[in-house]
Amino acid sequence: MRPAMVLTDLDGTFLSSDRSIGADNLATLHALGEMGIVRVAATGRSLHSARMVIGSNLPFDYLIFSTGAGICHYADSRIIHKRALAKTDIHAVANFFIDCQLDFSIHQPIPETHRFHWYASPRPTSDLQARLEFWAEFASQGDYLEIEEASQLLAISLDAREIIEQLQQRFAHLSIIRTTSPIDDRHTWIEVFPPGASKGTAAELLCQSLNIERERTMSIGNDFNDLAMLEWTGTSYVVANAAPDLIKQFLPAPANDEQGFAAATKKWIEQLQP
Repeated sequence: MRPAMVLTDLDGTFLSSDRSIGADNLATLHALGEMGIVRVAATGRSLHSARMVIGSNLPFDYLIFSTGAGICHYADSRIIHKRALAKTDIHAVANFFIDCQLDFSIHQPIPETHRFHWYASPRPTSDLQARLEFWAEFASQGDYLEIEEASQLLAISLDAREIIEQLQQRFAHLSIIRTTSPIDDRHTWIEVFPPGASKGTAAELLCQSLNIERERTMSIGNDFNDLAMLEWTGTSYVVANAAPDLIKQFLPAPANDEQGFAAATKKWIEQLQP
């Protein structure tokens, strides 16, 4: 069989709502490996955070993390691709978030993206407070003017559309991605990454390095940070619990709690040409 690739988001897609892994989903990963199909986990989580939920023993071949800013071999975390923000962009975007009175964080370069400096608005959000409680050992306050390198900035908002539009106009060269907060599902995370960083460009880079044709790729996701990946792959599914705007655009699959990854992958395999 000619080489092929399957990519799956983690939270809300491959993982159940309690972050467990369904038996059918796990069996499907093993079956893909037996067929010689490359298996990729693609997450917005940092490398450290991804390891917290999926470890290093699952039968994935590669891990795309930090929404495509980094790619590594799954088993040993050996990094094969990473991107970083320029100092001038870090300071300019931070100033923009301060002017907008947003809570935000600046994350250290790959692979230490779970460590961050945080900045609170005059009215800190419950989302920021929850993040600081959970990641207390990795969070610090400081003067962002002293920061030389970063992998991303992350701002928190209840209504992000206008802010994202302004960001895209002012920083068109950067990758600006909207993500629903996994903490409360109410806030929106506005994530600013280096130029070209996305799950879609990461998928393309992997396929180029492995000589896999775009039409022989499948992806499945549930949120807006999956959009570039869903738009790039040859066949694209979203689970039933996905954002409504995504459900309108891509092929349907059962919800994450119903192991939609396994169902969608089985359907794709049946249509895959040798």
